This record gives sequence, C-alpha cells and structure tokens, in this order.
Amino acid sequence: MKYVQMSTAPLTRRHWLMLTGAALTGCGGGGDLLGALPGTGGTGTPMFSQGTISGFGSVIINGIKFDDSLASVRVDGVSVGTDVLRLGMVAGVRGERNAADAGLGTASSIEVWSIAQGLVTRVGANSDFDVMGMTIQTDANTSLDGVSSLTALAVGQFVTVWGLQAGGDAAQWMASRVAVQADGGAVRVSTGLVKHSDETGTTTVNRWKLVGTVGASLQEEQLVRVQGTPGADQSLNLSDAKVLSSGFDENQQGNAEVEGVVTSVPSGMRFTLGSITVDASAPALATVLGQLSVGRRVEVYGQWSGTVLAASAIKYESVQNKPVELNGRIEQLTSVSNFVIRGQRCDASGITLGSSTAAGLKVGVRVKVTGSKAGDVLTVASLTLVGNQ
Repeated sequence: MKYVQMSTAPLTRRHWLMLTGAALTGCGGGGDLLGALPGTGGTGTPMFSQGTISGFGSVIINGIKFDDSLASVRVDGVSVGTDVLRLGMVAGVRGERNAADAGLGTASSIEVWSIAQGLVTRVGANSDFDVMGMTIQTDANTSLDGVSSLTALAVGQFVTVWGLQAGGDAAQWMASRVAVQADGGAVRVSTGLVKHSDETGTTTVNRWKLVGTVGASLQEEQLVRVQGTPGADQSLNLSDAKVLSSGFDENQQGNAEVEGVVTSVPSGMRFTLGSITVDASAPALATVLGQLSVGRRVEVYGQWSGTVLAASAIKYESVQNKPVELNGRIEQLTSVSNFVIRGQRCDASGITLGSSTAAGLKVGVRVKVTGSKAGDVLTVASLTLVGNQ
C-alpha cells in the first residue's frame, strides 16, 4: 500500500459538489426522481459530479459516462493513471457535459480520496465494522476487494475504505468500497469532526488525539481527513490533514448534484445530507420530504443558496445491487467464470455465450460486460466482444 503526503489546504464545496448544467437523464438504479430537474444549459457547460464509480470504459458517476481519456487523475493526492480507478471509489469529476446527449460528459480531472486506512478493530453482526475510531456500515452496493464477503472480514486485517458520511457526528460512514490489503506501513487515516477539549488541552478526531503542528489550525466541528502514525495513548502523529467542510468563499454558482446519505430527520423543510444542509421547500418535494428517513441514500439536484443546497429534485438510490458496466481489456483469464477487467473479477458462467464469443475471450481482448456486483465478484448479465482496438 502506498501512502501519500496531503495538502492542508481546504477541500472546497466547489471541489466536491459543484455541478453546473447537470446532465441527469440516465442516472442508474434507485427509485423515482421526485421534483423538477435543473436546466441542462448550453454547449461546453462546466460541470462537477460527485458520487461512487459504477463503471468504466468511460468512467461512470451518478449515471453519467465521462470520457476520461484526457483527464488528470489524483488518488489520495497522488497523480495516477485512470487505470488505478476502481468500482466503488467515491470520485469528484470536473469537466463538461455533452450538449447532444445528457448522459455523456468529458472529464478534465478526477479526484478520489479514501476515508479510512487502518486495522479492523471490531466486526459487527450487522454488516458493520470499526476502523480508526470510525464505524463503517456496508450494504449490497459495497464493493469488496481482497476478501470474498464481509463474513470473511476479521479483526486485525488492514483495510482501505471509500464511502459517504452516514451519521451527523461523522463517526459513521457507508462504505462504497472496502479493500483488504497487506499492511504497507505505519501510516493511518481517519475522517471525522474536530473536537477540542479545554479541560485536557487536546484536539481529537474520532477519539484519536492529534499530535504535531500540522493540526494546529484545525477548528471545532470541521470535517477533516487526518493522516499520521499512531503513538501511545491513542495519539496520531499527524503528517497531514485535509479540511473537507470549508471553502464557501469560492464561486457557488450553477446547479449542483450530490450523492449522499440522509443524516437528520427533515425539520422545517430542511435535512442534512452528510454534513450538507439541504433546503427541500420546493413545492414539488412536499411529499418526498415527509418520506425521507435517516440512513436513506439519495441523489439531490438543485442550486446553492449561500451554504445551503436548494433542492429541485431528489432521487432515491436502490438498496439492491446497482447495475455495473465495464468496457476494457481482459487482464487475466482463468475461465469464463473467472476473468479480470479493470482490476475487477468477473463471472460469466451464468449466461450463454456464442461459440465465437467464447473462443474470443483472451487476455488483451477488449470486451463490454454488464452485471451486478456481490462481494468481490461481478456477476455478468451480458458480454460483448469489442475487439483488440
């Protein structure tokens, strides 16, 4: 596992959440879209979409297929190639929407941050586990890597987690991807709210006492991703910290698209999505507002009004397996029930392949597959040979 040095500069709302002229048709999975979609804008409209990656060929975020062939990519602050991206990573995509097809876009940059790296300290009976003071929840849409199922997860294993904030205290997260790996070093990562104690003079995140000058400027209740090496008495010697909950000073114009988990019961026509306040007072949302509940995963569309996201539409996300689409070269091939595309193990034994298609399955051949993911395997529903180009 490669650990990286991060900047202490704030990760802004614009960086994570801004989406101008969002192209929203074709969003995959989930329930009805309730309310009115924002306008689509004109040719070359800048856009930013944040969500979990559900496919490749073009990287797919919130149902939009972004051409990533010319995109710059950063994972945990390190510049990498697009081939490093994996299903279930939470990504922010900056680019442009295709004016002729609302389901297509072109990415200029893609940024991904893990939320936790460390040893599992508890495995619960409800598909949850603890790592770095965080409680990580999982569901049918959680992608796994390095472990066949959550029942195989064990205390002491080293994991990297990507996901969405699932509790108002930022100590609970819904995992979109969990990778079990060899422990690659002493550095650990935790994401949560900053807490100061005047009585003890300590600053903590998820009960980890922050040590060093890196965290000196952190403020109470900021949502931060901290990175460092563990010391005595649950201390974390910081090498870096990234503030996630500030940055409203930048331009907040245009439409916004946010995938997240509802973290507060609606009150006064408002609720929180992660740590974001959403205004759902639009008349078209009167019914859905009363149906929202804590823990519900949704996509919210709207516009910024100061630091509040004024929603125009809300889309429920399915609690069942989301559809997955992969378009890429076969990297490994053992059999039709065990081959790898974009680092993802696939099983096509449940479908009937023509003789020419079956014979054409070889390492290096480009194929397009669709299906659903359970644990660390993608169960293929359709497979098409694309060729060697």
